[in-house]
Amino acid sequence: MLKTLTLSMALALAAGTAQAQETTMTDPIYELAIQEVNPGMEAAWTERRAAFLDLLSERDGNEADWTFPAFFTFPEPGPNPVYIGITRWSRMADFAAAAEALMPTPEASGFFETVTMQAFVQMSPADGQPFVLEDHINAPGQVIEAAVRRAQPGQEEAYTPARDAFFARVAEQPGYIFHREFVTADGWQAVLIGWDDQASFMSALGALSQMEEMGAFFGVAEVMAYQAALVE
Repeated sequence: MLKTLTLSMALALAAGTAQAQETTMTDPIYELAIQEVNPGMEAAWTERRAAFLDLLSERDGNEADWTFPAFFTFPEPGPNPVYIGITRWSRMADFAAAAEALMPTPEASGFFETVTMQAFVQMSPADGQPFVLEDHINAPGQVIEAAVRRAQPGQEEAYTPARDAFFARVAEQPGYIFHREFVTADGWQAVLIGWDDQASFMSALGALSQMEEMGAFFGVAEVMAYQAALVE
């Protein structure tokens, strides 16, 4: 499922996430944007993204920002470049204030014209404990996976045991660094996974695809977006 992000949607999301923090979110929060560059707009994306990030970096609460080029997805990569964008905000209120202030700007509208968002979510660790991405992902050549998913309708009871069994096998693979589960402000679940390098990731993928735990989990999961990307 692809979500085309319009300015009005982004503003509505900002208002919704500010409310969501009262019940489900803990600060700091991470903003995950899996962005597919629209056909023929890669040069414009690069230029407009830089201008937009300049504004973003000036906002209160913007702690860190990363962009990783994706190289793998299921069932296979499409024809357009895809990037995993991650921003850490000190507080949900800081994200909401930045969205309200920046979305009407020409820099924001110009940037969002260049992409289709496969996923755009605000998330915090599901266990409520601190998480610092750069403690795990901090060296060129590493791989980071990002996925946004939830239980298929009627599979809620099966979902969590199947997920946990699958990730127990993930953690056994050579080259595995970490994985962390997140809750999102709009009712989905997200995960970030780290690997030492691309070879370790591909080897693990081959091994896991032969295991019943992977089939069982994906059999009960509804996936909004998934990408694996390289740390440069």
